[in-house]
Amino acid sequence: MKIKSRTVFAVSLTGALLASLLAISNSAFADQSPPTPSSSSQHSNVQAEATMTERLFPNGVSDVVLCSGSPSQAGNVQLAQALATKLSGALLLTENSQHLGLATKNALTSLSTPQVAPSGTVQPFQPQPGKPMIYLVGDYSSISASLETRLTQMGYQVTRLGGSPNTIRNSVLNMVAPALPQGTSTQSFPTSWNQYEGASNHESFFPASSNSPAWIKNGVSWSFAEQAAVPLNATFPDLANLGLRNAPVKLTQYLGNAVGVTAVNGIIYAESDDYHLYALNAQTGALLWQVGPLNNSLMGNPIVSGNIVYVTTGDTGFSFSQVLKFEQSSGTSPLVRGLLYSSLYAFNATTGRMIWRQDFKGNAMPTPILYNNTVYEPTGGGNLWALNAQTGALRWKTPLGGFDSMSSPNLYVNPTTKQASIVVGTSDANHVVAVNAKTGAVTWTQPTTLNIFNTGMGDNSPVVDQSNGIVVQDSVVNFDRANKTTNLAVYAMNASTGKVLWSTNLGRSSAPPAYKGGMALIQNGVVYVGSPVTSELYALNESNGKILWSFPFVNSGPAGAGRGNPVLAYGVLWIAAGPTIYAIDPSNGKELSSYTPGGRFGIVNPVIVGGTMYLGNSYDWIQAIPLTKIYPSLKISS
Repeated sequence: MKIKSRTVFAVSLTGALLASLLAISNSAFADQSPPTPSSSSQHSNVQAEATMTERLFPNGVSDVVLCSGSPSQAGNVQLAQALATKLSGALLLTENSQHLGLATKNALTSLSTPQVAPSGTVQPFQPQPGKPMIYLVGDYSSISASLETRLTQMGYQVTRLGGSPNTIRNSVLNMVAPALPQGTSTQSFPTSWNQYEGASNHESFFPASSNSPAWIKNGVSWSFAEQAAVPLNATFPDLANLGLRNAPVKLTQYLGNAVGVTAVNGIIYAESDDYHLYALNAQTGALLWQVGPLNNSLMGNPIVSGNIVYVTTGDTGFSFSQVLKFEQSSGTSPLVRGLLYSSLYAFNATTGRMIWRQDFKGNAMPTPILYNNTVYEPTGGGNLWALNAQTGALRWKTPLGGFDSMSSPNLYVNPTTKQASIVVGTSDANHVVAVNAKTGAVTWTQPTTLNIFNTGMGDNSPVVDQSNGIVVQDSVVNFDRANKTTNLAVYAMNASTGKVLWSTNLGRSSAPPAYKGGMALIQNGVVYVGSPVTSELYALNESNGKILWSFPFVNSGPAGAGRGNPVLAYGVLWIAAGPTIYAIDPSNGKELSSYTPGGRFGIVNPVIVGGTMYLGNSYDWIQAIPLTKIYPSLKISS
């Protein structure tokens, strides 16, 4: 059988289109005795295939899978098809082991991503320009070493998946469907993640056990580029139009990872503003699966329990008409935050297959909370929803008296009555609300006398100290319209009644853009909280609110830093703020060390398992960093 030079494509598209592309692939082996084409008809075929390449991939691709067009390589073509689909790339067939063939060569040329951004600028959601990475699927008899060399000389990065048929199959399988972590690879990781940051006090630290493998104890290093990733050494996208004050904020809101990641059973789950959910191997950073695009940005921690992962979608928008109506009513007309679609999704935690979905009015940016087989989600429509965790069926829905922006709910269980309350912040009206987790009845509403500014309490997630029965929240207050400065107030409430126990102003400076609060951590009778107003980290006495010390974040820029909370691990306070990760002495606030991994951190909290810190990044990256790379003198104990 004579095989003509053919170009075959594979992309992650709809089932119908993918099926038609598979038909093209099959046709390469179906024609047993093709006629010898004339020069003109051959040229016409080459032109047609070049046109098809540009139509399918008008902006080029990052990855190309190259396989032999020989009939004996049909098995490899099937494997290559799967790999190209996983990579959202293109599959091309060579003419023979020595030559690409004219059509394939032209197709390969057209698959480069064009340079469209002005020199020295970075544009959001624009693939990086240049030639694609090439994966060769086949041994040297099917794709020769000389052909591989020529591709390298043409400027392509080339990776070969070769060897015996079983070796090739296993290599492709490890890329397309890597084995899930199991056994010792899951040790020291939590087995579930039921709320924002994994704990009511916002402590995301899981020490290595004595029998954990070395990689967990010592730490691992990898970086994973998500769908809209910007180079970590690049300037902020759209910096020329937005400036240093607004460019990093927009990056966090609409492109990268707004908050931290989730670590369960050796898997790192991460949500991104790029509309995708990711599941990665915690040891290697290999992509286990991803789903998306979903119907809006994902801005929370994935909740994981059993074999289900829960995520929510939403956006920060308000319609002009309702804002105008709100102003004309002197603030009495209700506001709904969120312009696009918003939902709570439940996916299979090992495959990414959707199980159920619930849509909402208003945004669903906050991370939900899972308790007693019920998942709770506050929305920009002003309601707290309680849904059956297995089916998504509605248990109850309660009005909160204001809309939620990014305030992820927390849980408090009264030690005397055993009543569980869902605690959450809202805006307009600005207050903290506690709702009976079983019935949906409002337990208490905290009627603060503080002069809240902007979206206030509805932006920030309250932290709960279960042992002392305290809820801590913060908000920007006392905005001065003349000089556009504000303060950040931290206040503690009785978790059973909502009564304010104390409040402390952290300091006045320019009002930061967008998210204006700071997430807090409570550990050992101390509240650790950052302020993007002053770009400092503070330690407060939990019993009276007295400031114990403060630590300034350098190079934070006009957008401010200190939105994400620290984590206390191995006697060191770790926090990601602005472009830097800091190791701080919790007793006095002195810097022990720092490390700048590239990119920038928004409301990100570190997640530490053993000797590794896992983080999301506003540049749309997920990173694993050994703690000893941040603080070389650290002594890790199990």
